[in-house]
Amino acid sequence: MHVLFECTVTKIGEMVPDFIEASTLIIFNQDVPEELHDMAVLHTKTELASPIQTGDVLTVDGQAFRVTSVGEKANETLKDIGHCTIKFDGGSQPELPGIIHVEAKAIPALNPGTSLTFNRE
Repeated sequence: MHVLFECTVTKIGEMVPDFIEASTLIIFNQDVPEELHDMAVLHTKTELASPIQTGDVLTVDGQAFRVTSVGEKANETLKDIGHCTIKFDGGSQPELPGIIHVEAKAIPALNPGTSLTFNRE
């Protein structure tokens, strides 16, 4: 398994449970401006080793989700500021340029220390 992007959750914004109800996670590096903290899952700053593609796997604390589509800007924003929107709906066409769709399964509980990893098999 080839690791493409690996980070650890450092803070969970107050609005994140509402987004989880909509099967969505918004992630950013922990050093983004304060006004983005409430809506996001903040994580350790890390490098994007290789672009994420359809068929790759997102792992959240050991639970795997197959990537079903990737928006045209998702890899760019993930590389630059650790940001993308992850939609857990199995969508085969990206809704937005910065979105990554993964399998439609329940989002595991998130806490500081939770590991988020994109891998290629």
